[in-house]
Amino acid sequence: MNNFDDYIRENMAREENEIPEEVKLSLEKALGSLPENAPEKHRLRSVTKIAAVAASFIAVFIFVLPNVSVTYARACEQIPLLGRIIQVTTFREYSYSDERHEMLISEPKIEEEGAEAAGYINKSVSELTNELVSYFYEELEITGGAGYGSIYMDYEVVSNTEKWFTLKLTVSENTASSNSFFKYYHIDKRDGKIVELGDLFKSKNYSDALTENIKEQMRKLMERDSNLIYWVDDPIVGEDCVYVGADHNFYWNEQGELVIPFDKYEVAPGYMGTSEFIVPAEVTDSLLKDQYRDIFD
Repeated sequence: MNNFDDYIRENMAREENEIPEEVKLSLEKALGSLPENAPEKHRLRSVTKIAAVAASFIAVFIFVLPNVSVTYARACEQIPLLGRIIQVTTFREYSYSDERHEMLISEPKIEEEGAEAAGYINKSVSELTNELVSYFYEELEITGGAGYGSIYMDYEVVSNTEKWFTLKLTVSENTASSNSFFKYYHIDKRDGKIVELGDLFKSKNYSDALTENIKEQMRKLMERDSNLIYWVDDPIVGEDCVYVGADHNFYWNEQGELVIPFDKYEVAPGYMGTSEFIVPAEVTDSLLKDQYRDIFD
């Protein structure tokens, strides 16, 4: 037995809404039939028994108890497997192609029934999609089909763990000018809320700390390679060009490190494309709120 089994038993008796007797009997029978730590020679004999018990155990836990037990329903919210399950599908696709123009846009949709955060993200993505499609056809009409132009949008699920979800949009356009940018959306699965960069930290000091660290990284990169240019100390562009604010794009990499990406032209000339910087743990550890220290543990 484990603590979760004991928790269910103890709280069943305390509920205001009485659980039907047949449900109690089914649950007790399932729990009682689970084998204890048996010697090695008896383990194979127990496999068939475990499978049979598991079937009734799952039926009671998933299909019956959530509908009759307040305690169990609340407990289920704490189990990642039975908690927030987020899926992403391609909702709409737009395509156009001729000898001079091309458009290929994949619009994702987050499938999480009744979730406010998912609805907000889907609305934001849909608005961006509509803007891109409208812009493409407007340019096509204005130019009369002359010139060249293309717009692409694709998406990627960067993280989808028990605690965290990140969706990334990548947009690339080549019409009157060339541009590339990203858009990241994050959901903390533990409370179902959308998270922006500023939400991760305890005080506003994080902005200066992140900005200064990234500026220092840029300076070191330029010292090592004269072909690299960042507008970190450029007197024409201005020293405020490199700035990490509350709504800046970010994501956690597989090592749990905070990554700050920049769009094309945001902090460097166009030939540099997009760029991103990993902020070391020694910078972020003392600044992060406690709930965001173990996102990928």
